[in-house]
Amino acid sequence: MQMNLKKSLFISIAALGLVSAAGVATSQTASAKTYAKVTFNSVLNSDPTTRNVTMTGTNALYNKAGTLRGARVVASKSTVTNLANAKVSTANFRVYRVATTNRGSVYYKVVSFDQNFRGWIYGGKSQSSFAGGIAPYTTFSPTVMSGVNPQLTTYKITTPGTGTDSVTWDAPQYTQYKIGQAITDSTPYANATFKIDQSGFRTREGSDDVWVHITSLQPANTAANGWIRLSDLTPVQTQQADNAIRINLNDPNGKTVKTVDYAVTNAVKGTTLGQYSTTSGLWTLTDAQANDILSQINSGLANSGYKLDSSTLTTVERAALAAAQFGTGNVNIPVVSTTTNTAFSTITPYATNTNASATNNLGTHALTGVNNGVVNAGGNFIDTNPNTTGNQTGYLSASDFNNFTQAQQQTILSEMTTAYNNDKDNFGPAYLTCLNTMFKTAAEGQYVAPSGLNFTNGSAANGSTFTSDQLMSYVRSNPSLMTLQSPKYPQFIVPASGANGNNIQVVWNTINYSASSASNGTIGSPVNVFYSFYD
Repeated sequence: MQMNLKKSLFISIAALGLVSAAGVATSQTASAKTYAKVTFNSVLNSDPTTRNVTMTGTNALYNKAGTLRGARVVASKSTVTNLANAKVSTANFRVYRVATTNRGSVYYKVVSFDQNFRGWIYGGKSQSSFAGGIAPYTTFSPTVMSGVNPQLTTYKITTPGTGTDSVTWDAPQYTQYKIGQAITDSTPYANATFKIDQSGFRTREGSDDVWVHITSLQPANTAANGWIRLSDLTPVQTQQADNAIRINLNDPNGKTVKTVDYAVTNAVKGTTLGQYSTTSGLWTLTDAQANDILSQINSGLANSGYKLDSSTLTTVERAALAAAQFGTGNVNIPVVSTTTNTAFSTITPYATNTNASATNNLGTHALTGVNNGVVNAGGNFIDTNPNTTGNQTGYLSASDFNNFTQAQQQTILSEMTTAYNNDKDNFGPAYLTCLNTMFKTAAEGQYVAPSGLNFTNGSAANGSTFTSDQLMSYVRSNPSLMTLQSPKYPQFIVPASGANGNNIQVVWNTINYSASSASNGTIGSPVNVFYSFYD
């Protein structure tokens, strides 16, 4: 009995010992998890622009200092790393509070410029500099615009309105926290002209993202002074000098992004830049002239976000320049964006004449976009000045002829008829055939650029691929892309009774190009769409 009692007591004591031991172990485990305490927390009052930072990707963002009890993740390290590497200025951050803990750590409260992220992040061991999960960041990089004389060049807002690309800002968008628009609607300033006094680019977007500060000299328009993308401005056309050829540099949508006036000392107004070969029927430039023009174009495009699609001028471009007249000549040359990180592909149209027996069949060839609706070409005419008596033989462009009044055109046509009847060797049927073929062939290499040439494939990421079927589906959904049209071109015809003295007449024709197929492609790179026409 006593033995059983002792055993029972021993078991009970042992059990109590086990419980006691377990309690000690549990108590030790609980006390092992300790949390930091805040020893200092204050708003920062220094110059806000000195508190712009970027994430480094080394620390997550928390709702409170990460070592405090109850801290939870607001943005993971993976998300923060993406923000650190982002190519958009919405990922810039502003620091506005600082806190320290009893462990000697510094934490900063930050907010993204688009206000989508807000929280506390580890900032190192000292308040003297931003460290740890953040680093100081310059959100905007000032530059000096080359190719622009601030005293001479003036601009207008290209598309006045309320869009973000139509208004001015107190600072380039998202380069300072909560610094917004200078004006919310630029419609009242549609006719205002501005000069540029500052320029630069948003650091994250890179040097192709050019912003400029514009100012108006008219007191009524100074409210619109502010920052705007250079690409959202259009240079105001200045008077063309008598010794200059005007070169319009047009983007794929036909918008003139830059104008370059190529001047030649002592050139006479009305004379041509190049020479016309009666043997080949072509206008030609010397290599020295072409290289000089190319140099001036490249200089004019510096920091504009655009470049020539080729390192040299094409044969068509050289011919158009050669035929242009000093004082009045305008030549359109296409340019492309220098942006390599753009989430769209620009459509490059190619055309094929399905009439294999057509004269001067060019085969499958790239089309050049124009924006004036008239073929960019010209020829040698018996008379180029409809305002004075007597023939002034020389070059006349289709645009110039189109801009003449009906009476002026009739004067030119009458002179052509007289020469056709009296000087058939030089201005007879063979001449008309050559002239008409030249205009038509030029038109077969051009198209009036519509909107919608930038294919996004449903906002797909830059570098993603797409199929020809996806591209053609987009083209078919856009009537202006499904059928392209050439600029109108003149054809000079002799009526059935023309041999008896009736005037030569002019008719204007166009060519319709129908989309038939496309290439596979990659977002961010140009892609080909193939069109056909029958001549």
